[in-house]
Amino acid sequence: MNYIFFSNKKLLFITAVLYLAIFLNVTPGYSQIKSPVTDIDLKKNEIILSGVDLVYSGQYEEAIEHLKQIEEIDPDCAESVFFEGFVLEFIQDTYRTQVFDDRLYAAAEIAILRAEEVVKKNPTARNYMFLGGAYGIKGVRDGILGHWWGAFRNGRKAFKNMEKAVEIDETIYDCFYGIGTYHYWAPRKLKRFFGPFYPDTRDQGIEELHLSIEKGIFSKRSAQIALYRIYIDKKWYDNVIEMSEKELETYPETLFPRWYYGVALVKTNKWQKALENYQTMLEILEPIEIKGIEASIDPWYHIGLCYYNIGEFEKAKEYIEKILPYKKTVNKDLSYYDDTDFIKEGEKLLKKINRALKSGN
Repeated sequence: MNYIFFSNKKLLFITAVLYLAIFLNVTPGYSQIKSPVTDIDLKKNEIILSGVDLVYSGQYEEAIEHLKQIEEIDPDCAESVFFEGFVLEFIQDTYRTQVFDDRLYAAAEIAILRAEEVVKKNPTARNYMFLGGAYGIKGVRDGILGHWWGAFRNGRKAFKNMEKAVEIDETIYDCFYGIGTYHYWAPRKLKRFFGPFYPDTRDQGIEELHLSIEKGIFSKRSAQIALYRIYIDKKWYDNVIEMSEKELETYPETLFPRWYYGVALVKTNKWQKALENYQTMLEILEPIEIKGIEASIDPWYHIGLCYYNIGEFEKAKEYIEKILPYKKTVNKDLSYYDDTDFIKEGEKLLKKINRALKSGN
């Protein structure tokens, strides 16, 4: 790693400039203007809402085809291709796979190019929102893949365009999903570099995500998913459990909340419920051909951990030993809710299991 050293005065000046720039950018004064909603926007919203329902019910191909109807109404807009990228990102996030990465990034790039052209001709809040959303897809994916500089760069562009949208129309509440996500994760990831000079806007971010859930049109579920990650990061496990159980009452076969539900149950030592959750996850994942091996390793490890804590050591060993053959092939750079190295932790747990079996405990 290369280091660049500055004189104290120069370092102080640069730090002050960075602080001022950051402070000015995270404390915007939003207008009180509300943009008119056109008949075309209302028609597109209907398509988007039903398309989003298809996504969260697991009908991904149908969702992408359905959302293409937007182009029939508004051929020049970026919204249809934006949602293609959104669906692909959700699929990959849910099934811990990278099979659609090329297609996802291509969709995001096309959406950015289209949105930039549309914004030049018609700089409305909605158009800025979808330009920000296209950058946001890239930023989220970069973060999951461990490309932190790309995540920050694209996240910053997403934030600035969302912020511009809200300056034009503060009632475009879907933007607060992107703004809130940035306000939480930017200080969370960058404070280690800037220390006390980086404003802590995490609580503001959480409030903005709640605003998106309460008043947004089609970002409600996305904002809720963002809160799962944040609550895990904050160690607010009871909140995760409450949110997950409420969602699973309605959609018991849905997979996405179970990733976070399981972590929260494990962290609160609810071993039997955690075990049942991870067993259900494996049943849901079993027929999914596109899933990454990382999607199986996570439940295998946690099932082994649950059995170990319940005292069923032979079963614990069976599941932990499923993990170890993938030591050299698993992608350890993927980042979802924490940085757990399941191979390393599995090896340590296997030693504990073998000691327990040997001692007869």
